[in-house]
Amino acid sequence: MRNAARLIGLVVWALLTPLTWADNRSLTIIHTNDLHGHMQQTTEFAGAARIAALVDQTRRQQPGVLVLDAGDSISGTPVSTLFKGLPIFAILNRVGYNAGALGNHEFDHGSHQIALFRETAGYPLLSANARTADGVLLADNANLVMQVNGIKIAIIGLITAKTPELITPVGNANLAFESPEAVLRAQVEALDPLVDLVLVLSHVGHEEEQRLAAVIDNIDVIIGGHSHTTVAPPVKVNNTYVVQAGFYGAYVGYLQLAVDTETRKLVSFNGKLIPAEDLPPPDPVVADLVATWEQAVEKIVDVGINSVDRDYSRTELQPIIEAILARYTGADFGFYNSGGIRDRIRRGSITIRNIWNIEPFGNSVVTVTARGSDIRTMLSMEGEQHWRLLALDDDKTYRVATNSFVAAQASKNAPKLFKVEDSQQLVRDVLVDYIETYGLRIDQPSR
Repeated sequence: MRNAARLIGLVVWALLTPLTWADNRSLTIIHTNDLHGHMQQTTEFAGAARIAALVDQTRRQQPGVLVLDAGDSISGTPVSTLFKGLPIFAILNRVGYNAGALGNHEFDHGSHQIALFRETAGYPLLSANARTADGVLLADNANLVMQVNGIKIAIIGLITAKTPELITPVGNANLAFESPEAVLRAQVEALDPLVDLVLVLSHVGHEEEQRLAAVIDNIDVIIGGHSHTTVAPPVKVNNTYVVQAGFYGAYVGYLQLAVDTETRKLVSFNGKLIPAEDLPPPDPVVADLVATWEQAVEKIVDVGINSVDRDYSRTELQPIIEAILARYTGADFGFYNSGGIRDRIRRGSITIRNIWNIEPFGNSVVTVTARGSDIRTMLSMEGEQHWRLLALDDDKTYRVATNSFVAAQASKNAPKLFKVEDSQQLVRDVLVDYIETYGLRIDQPSR
């Protein structure tokens, strides 16, 4: 009897005493970045339908799931280029994203197009430091506060301060991109006391993301983009985990967290990248939507123009493109920024689609005439050490074939130094015509 009474007493005590152990809640985050319009499944890239299948599978198995994208959703495929990015956001909406960040390529069709992206996406596009000159946010919001599986979460959007150097001036006048560090610090200080978990959806690049993690406290996870970095395993800087999932959907990020909502602390973290080939079979609804958009462009771009017996990397393509543009214009030489070459050529048939994937931006062929010292500045853009730098005479005048983006950036701050002539011919059309006739040989005479 005495033991029974003692047992009853313990039960009563347990029922009346407040719980003191941790209330741990689970959260799974699926993340992508720099998809650049690659919605179609290939041997290298997942495609939207397989990402959607992973999202659906995870949401059926886990109580709390977030799906996030860190920017540059558009620009890189014919579907994105011909329809100015809108199909990409329509497709990603069907995948089931909760939020996305604005990347610099979301400005490729002018900042006015972002309003249409926001409407089409159906999920909020975030950026705390991209504004018009009069201070109006270009994104839906600076941040998003939401509750998932009992965890109160703040998601802060961020874009690189170098965006003005990376976007066309056309349609992007009078924009302001504030310091990511200053804006993020203010956002975290305001939001951290209100939530259990602080996430940053960042399009500033992996090195800068690590630096931000080192100098700003109380960030739990930075989900990164912009630098196309394959971060495996996740990097921990102080108490912040920094992740990024490469580019084009070659990998999908998969994070599993546990949060103590009593202490508002991240108590466990596990992160990995899932290769495209390991994702579930495609979601049929999303696959049909992708196919519908692809059918709208396939007659234009799925046309063979030549073939090659080996792969050509982006680095190998740079001097070839430069030589083709110089030949087309009769310029002294050509210059093409490496950041403007968005794909490689693979062994086998070369199609018009391949060339559009290499140059998806719709830039035209231009010539720039200026003194060697000023051309040297132009050739040094994006931190490139171009081979022509060593051969330039500072006082000699050169005529250089390039693309309209390079010319616009070079002359933006010093228009009187550069004489720019636009051929009104698209780079990709000039490349298609040449490659159809000569392949990738560059020993042809000038026209």
